[in-house]
Amino acid sequence: MITETIKDGKKVLAIIIKGNTVRKYQFFSPENFPLQIGAVGKKSGDKIRAHLHNEPLRTVRTTQEFLYIEKGKVRVSIYNDSGKVIAKRVLKQGDKILSAAGGHGFEILEDTVFFEVKQGPYPGYDKAKTYLE
Repeated sequence: MITETIKDGKKVLAIIIKGNTVRKYQFFSPENFPLQIGAVGKKSGDKIRAHLHNEPLRTVRTTQEFLYIEKGKVRVSIYNDSGKVIAKRVLKQGDKILSAAGGHGFEILEDTVFFEVKQGPYPGYDKAKTYLE
């Protein structure tokens, strides 16, 4: 898997994971991120022990967002906290992006289906976002 970390100074704005090949257990987000993104490659017959997740007290003061491009092609613009474009990348089928900080926008280049995962609860349309454009 090819990964790219996009930063503004030392601040991680996004992590892009290209393609579909997963060969091992690998996490891409730092351990201190509120949204943990990893890939798990297992062989036939392997098992993952049945488990429950402990519920430690968490205080999350940011919204991180993960997108998996199932089909199509999009151009993502990645912004810093001041609203300046830091990078633009094209994502296509099988690519993933963790938007960790700053902002982002998407231009749909082909008919596209993507899955989006982010922290909840959702505060409602009027309170969820500050638009840059």
